[in-house]
Amino acid sequence: MKICIIGGGTAGWWCAGYMEKFLPDAEITLIESDEIPTVGVGEGTLPQIGAFFEELGIPEKEWMDGCNAVHKYGNIKYEWDALGADPYLMTFWQNEPKTLFNDWYKEFKQGKKVRDDINPDLYDKEGWRAVAYHLDANLAGHVVRDHCKRVNHVIDTLEELPPGYDLYVDATGFRRQFVKDKTEETFSEHHKVNRSWVRPLELEGESIPYTKTFARPEGWQFMVDLQHRTGTGYVFSTDFVSEEEALEKFKKWTAHRTPFKGIEPRLLKWTPGVLKNPWVDNVVSIGLGQGFVDPLEANGLFLVQYSITLLVRCILKGSPPKAYNKAIMKVQKDNSDYILHHYMLSNRTDTEFWKYYSKLDASKTLWESYKKNSNKYTSLYPDAIWASLGLYFDDFKHYPE
Repeated sequence: MKICIIGGGTAGWWCAGYMEKFLPDAEITLIESDEIPTVGVGEGTLPQIGAFFEELGIPEKEWMDGCNAVHKYGNIKYEWDALGADPYLMTFWQNEPKTLFNDWYKEFKQGKKVRDDINPDLYDKEGWRAVAYHLDANLAGHVVRDHCKRVNHVIDTLEELPPGYDLYVDATGFRRQFVKDKTEETFSEHHKVNRSWVRPLELEGESIPYTKTFARPEGWQFMVDLQHRTGTGYVFSTDFVSEEEALEKFKKWTAHRTPFKGIEPRLLKWTPGVLKNPWVDNVVSIGLGQGFVDPLEANGLFLVQYSITLLVRCILKGSPPKAYNKAIMKVQKDNSDYILHHYMLSNRTDTEFWKYYSKLDASKTLWESYKKNSNKYTSLYPDAIWASLGLYFDDFKHYPE
């Protein structure tokens, strides 16, 4: 089987490395242009990233040092529910016994428990926690690239698909240069953030193993510490603020910090959306081009990983593109739903951005999603993660008795 991967960013090289490892008989060519800059998906991850590098046989210390990575134990969101509200902490899970929440909820309804009583059960048992990472996404691609032994690497700028291959993998990012069907699904219509001003800062003290997320008037700001610097950005919606005004706000919020090597802010742009059929005929899209709605939960790299590993499994099993597309849609919708609930459950109405989401009732769908997962780790976000949303936003009225 001859495979051609177009695009040499993180998605392209991760795909090349994984295919080299698990498709030993395949002839793999990666073609990238030296005229097109790569765009990092983000610097936060989910715990599954560690397993990906382990599958590739790359030791944790090697790849972490190679992409400036540190461990990440969760995400702290500030003033998300209201101005001055308590922070919301989300940690990662290896196992979530659903009975813990159900039993707690019964006593809560009887007045025997308060909301914070759930913390010892669901948050403080070390055996249930998993660890994720903060990393430099572009360097993460380079680490895998440097381990590839038999990938034919070509530098070229393509205008059309080169002939002679059985499968083409489009990793050209938001350009979707060779995607055959650019029809998008409809579940991302309520996602409003579509820009981000980003900038690296000098690291102050020790790296903090949590992502910090601050609710802002037209979106949110993130802070992630790496080994030698801090990454920050203002994620916002141009429906509610101009790029220029957002930049001034971003500079104001970071004025007390020193820019890393004097680097100026740069603007990332996207249109929220997910391809309905990322694999059509012999062309499959992965990475940013396959779909991107909102970087709130730092799962862009996980979605890249999932799309690559699923693609290889489909090739090995001879599964048709239809099966691949269906599985991708499920995980993309899980991602979309979970992110939207963060906005819709918030009680903030202090700006037009937050007022927009306050008009969308998510209470019932929150608990339907929790019940649907049934303590099976088949969803991108297991049931205890959904339950933690309800706890923070104090929303139980639609939860079944």
